[in-house]
Amino acid sequence: MMSESNHLEKALAENGTFDPAKAKELKQKLVGRFTAGVRKVERYLWVYMCLCCWLLVFTLFQFMQSVTTKALLTYGLLTLIFFETTILIKLWYWILNNKITVMKEIKQLQLGGPAAEEADVSERQNKRLEGPLRGLSRWERTVWYIVLIGGGAAIGAVKGGDLHWSSARGASLNANGTVTLEADGSGTAVAEMSFVYQGLHSISSFNYYAPKETKVHFADSRGKELPCTVSPQGDHVHYQGQLNRTAYPGQRFTYVRTSENPRFATREGDVWTYSTDYTYGYGTNELAETVVLPEGAEIVSTTPWPVETFTLADRPAVRFEATRGANELFAYTVRYRLPTEPSGGQNQRQGGQD
Repeated sequence: MMSESNHLEKALAENGTFDPAKAKELKQKLVGRFTAGVRKVERYLWVYMCLCCWLLVFTLFQFMQSVTTKALLTYGLLTLIFFETTILIKLWYWILNNKITVMKEIKQLQLGGPAAEEADVSERQNKRLEGPLRGLSRWERTVWYIVLIGGGAAIGAVKGGDLHWSSARGASLNANGTVTLEADGSGTAVAEMSFVYQGLHSISSFNYYAPKETKVHFADSRGKELPCTVSPQGDHVHYQGQLNRTAYPGQRFTYVRTSENPRFATREGDVWTYSTDYTYGYGTNELAETVVLPEGAEIVSTTPWPVETFTLADRPAVRFEATRGANELFAYTVRYRLPTEPSGGQNQRQGGQD
C-alpha cells in the first residue's frame, strides 16, 4: 500500500517535470497575444496622429487667414491644442508600449523558472520570443506615412489657395471713382484703386469682373496702361491685370480702372435711372463715387441720400461715400430728367435739313 505522502510525491514529480516543447508553444502564444496588442495600440496612434495633424494644418491656415481678434485667438488656441495633443498621443503610446512589454516579460518569467533555465538555456537567445515586441510591419507604416503626409498636403493645397483672398480681406481698400453720364445713357467710369497688400507672399496681378457690354482697361498711377488677360465667365468677363512691379507684403500699390458702357443709364418715360451695386473682398473698404449727370439734367431722386450735391463743369453731380466690410454691398441709385428741346428749335433744324 502506498501512503498518501507517496502519492503526493509522485504527483509532484510528474507535474513538476519541465516540457520544453509545451513551454515554447505557450511562449509563442503569449508573445503573439502581446504583439497583437502592440499593433493595435500603434494603429490607434496613427489614426489619432492623422486626425490631429490634419486639423493642425487646417487651423494653422485658418489662423493665417484670420482678420479679427476673436478669430486669431480661436484658431491660434486650436492650433496650439492640436500640436500639444500630438505630443500627448506619442507619450500615451510610449507608456502603453512599455506597459505591454513589461507584462510580457512578467508572463514569461511565470512560465519559466530554475528548471526551465537548466533545461533549455538557448531559449533565452530567441530574439523573437525574448526580445522587444515588434509593432506594425514596415510596409504598413509606410502606408500610414503616405496617408498622414498626403492628407496634410491636400489640406495645405486647398487652404493655401485661399491665402490670396484672405490676405485681401485683411487689407484696407481706398476706392475713389467718377462716373460721367451722357445724354444717350452711355458713360465712362474712372476709379482709382489703392490698398496695402497684407498677404504672405508677393503678387504680380489682380482680378476684376465686369458685365460683357462693359469695356475695361487698366493703368498705373502714372497713366501707363497695364496689360491684362480677358476670359468670359457667364454673363461677365474676368479681367486679370498685370502690375508693372511685384507687390510685396506691406507695400501699397495703386492702379486706375476705366470702364466704358453704352448703356450705363436706362430710360423709362422721361426719367433716366443710373444704379450700381458691387462688393469688394477686402477687410475694410473706403468707397467714394461721384456721378456727373448730362448738362442741364434735373435730379429727380437719389437712394440713398448723397453726401454732397454740386455742379462740375456746368453739369449737376452727386457724391456717395461709404465704408463697407468684406463682401458687403455698396449700392446707390440716381434718377434724373433731361431738359426738353423747344418745338421751334426742332422745326428750324428740320427745315435746315430739308
